[in-house]
Amino acid sequence: MGIRIASRNFDLGFDGLQLYAQMLSVWVVFIVAGILGIEGRHIEIDYVAERLPERIKPYHDIAVSVISLLMCVILVIGSVQAMQEFWTGTSPSVNIPLPIYYVPVVVGIGMLGLVYLSVIANAIRAVIGRQSDRFGTQEENV
Repeated sequence: MGIRIASRNFDLGFDGLQLYAQMLSVWVVFIVAGILGIEGRHIEIDYVAERLPERIKPYHDIAVSVISLLMCVILVIGSVQAMQEFWTGTSPSVNIPLPIYYVPVVVGIGMLGLVYLSVIANAIRAVIGRQSDRFGTQEENV
């Protein structure tokens, strides 16, 4: 952005800086979203979840994670379709290949989707473990 401002104010003639800045912003946003998901530091609004009864929380976590996973799948599929549609296209004036704008969505949101798969699997294991603890094993019941 500093180069863009200097270019405009000092008439340096750097064309397409806005397009390069947009491309880098797209990359940063989506890759960071995936990395934060892997590290468990993504933004989570848990106002409602914290007020649910303990026995309902695991089911709520599974439902929220499944919906989030479905959104990841929709974004990745849409990005792959856009890459295919604009495979030969380029941005105006700087000729950035348009598929480059969609790669970070596939990578970053793909990583986030894998995180949600792991969260769902762990939550299901926890629910199954609680149910087996509650009812006891078959050997204990005999």
